[in-house]
Amino acid sequence: MAFYMYIYSCSLIDKSVYEFAFNLRYNLIWLFFSLSWIILFMFIFYITKNKRKLLIYNLITIACITTFIVQICYCQEMHKFMVFSDLFVAGEGLQYVTSIIPSFDYLMGFIALCNIGILVIVNKLLKSEKEKLNYTNKLVIFILLVSIISFRLVAYVSLGYESKNVDFKNKYETNYNAKNIYNDYINPNTSMYVSGLYEYGLRAMYKFFYNLITIDRDALKEEIDVYNSLYNVPLEKNEYTGIFKDKNVIYVLMESVDSWVIDDETMPTLNYLKNTGLNFTNRYSPFFNGGQTINSEFSMNTGLYAITDYDTIFDIDTVDYNYSLANTLKKNGYSVNSFHANTGKFYNRREFHNLLGYENYYSGVDLQKSKKLNKNTNYFVDSNFIKDDYLSNAMLKKDGKFLSFMTTYSGHLDYNKFNKVFKEVDGNITNKYNTEEEYIYRSLVHDTDEFLRLLLEKLESENLLDDTVLVLVSDHYVYGYSDANYVALKKNVSNDPKALQNTPFIIWSKDIKHKEVNTILDTADILPTLLNMLGIEYNPMNYIGEDVFSKYHDNFVWFSDGTIIGENNKDNLAKANLNIIKNRNILLTNYYGR
Repeated sequence: MAFYMYIYSCSLIDKSVYEFAFNLRYNLIWLFFSLSWIILFMFIFYITKNKRKLLIYNLITIACITTFIVQICYCQEMHKFMVFSDLFVAGEGLQYVTSIIPSFDYLMGFIALCNIGILVIVNKLLKSEKEKLNYTNKLVIFILLVSIISFRLVAYVSLGYESKNVDFKNKYETNYNAKNIYNDYINPNTSMYVSGLYEYGLRAMYKFFYNLITIDRDALKEEIDVYNSLYNVPLEKNEYTGIFKDKNVIYVLMESVDSWVIDDETMPTLNYLKNTGLNFTNRYSPFFNGGQTINSEFSMNTGLYAITDYDTIFDIDTVDYNYSLANTLKKNGYSVNSFHANTGKFYNRREFHNLLGYENYYSGVDLQKSKKLNKNTNYFVDSNFIKDDYLSNAMLKKDGKFLSFMTTYSGHLDYNKFNKVFKEVDGNITNKYNTEEEYIYRSLVHDTDEFLRLLLEKLESENLLDDTVLVLVSDHYVYGYSDANYVALKKNVSNDPKALQNTPFIIWSKDIKHKEVNTILDTADILPTLLNMLGIEYNPMNYIGEDVFSKYHDNFVWFSDGTIIGENNKDNLAKANLNIIKNRNILLTNYYGR
């Protein structure tokens, strides 16, 4: 299991940027750590009294097999290993556990089955050798203890030296140093690569609680101030400043709407909006932590990203989001409300959205329970959501400016005939396509398109279309699709988790002139871009993202592991990695609430 996890972790990182990439000594660190744990397990088993040997062996083995399976399954969906805080969203994630079946890692399954087989065999042997197993030898105990200590010492020595005494702008170099990676334990994939399966499981838990107890908030705030002095940029006007001044905003986060299904058959309305509005062709939706949807939802609303070494972002109630989109627009005379089919308890959205500044969270499920909506209507179907007069009236305010943030649902996995939305939308598109899965997926996002069509009709009928701007953003690529190679082929990109995250972003209003915007940008850039277009003044240093139309905008996208898409030079790498530091520090220190 340890060896396969090492091979698997190698496939997730760009080893060429790390100092230990081609050094045999560094590549064996995981082995020394793993051997120390394996021998420790043997030691515990050896010194345990006879009656409990079987119990101890079973507990350790089952825990290791379970951790192995869970980590691989989680990673094949999210492209990063689990951290301790991910356990807080286990309930939400388990609802979609069947999505891993189409892309199941069969080698992982084979290794797990082999270990289960060994578990069964050993159990039979232990039961038949009870008397012999009660004997312990002090020499054996001594050898095991010396082996554990020796392997751990070799592992620690192999980590090399920590990078210190580098100036702040070059601090990013520490992210590529094995010892720093092990000490910080911020990046799950490189931490697993350095540590191995067994060390990672316990150290990730230890670092989570250690960081909570020992955090030096003053020092972290000072780092933010240094960052802001290095990259301080003024608020500047450009050709798009204020073009949507005082317009209503309908902000739509589109569940799993990928670029390859935006056509006249599957999504004709969105295709029209793309071809007549501002189409951002190089927008990426990097994933940091939590669920992928809530990660994008958070970023769209704050200009920041979630972090891995703290509670899930929607459970943190100690951060003041004074500069979130909702709070900023509320200060400028907007009424602000959010909408979604699912209950407000899922991802803690009701309280989380309130913290972001929204006045109300309209949940289809919760409103059904309170008898304000039809109990027989499936509000997970996007077109049903907008058809409802109560919800559409709440979304389209007639008395003053409004921001309505809608998270769609129809495109959600699983893409099989048991999908609770598909049962209502089957037959709405005529082409059956190559596979049942593709037909189901296209049918689901077609319903999201129907939501957009009906939304435009309602805006027109309410005489609001001229005064409203639509911001349409996909939360992530269709990672729930079973064949990632097929998705990559349809998107015309490499089958790489980062390249696949090139996802739709469209801004449309009736009077906008169409333009293909090819600048590279990410989800965090959307908020400052929108504020500029609304003519709302803001401090650019309050966000990690940048106005895409600003001359100061960096034409690259950064990911949680410190790598980028764009020009891969030292300055860009430096800023990308310092973005990670600033982003993390803001959330750990409540920097805006000081």
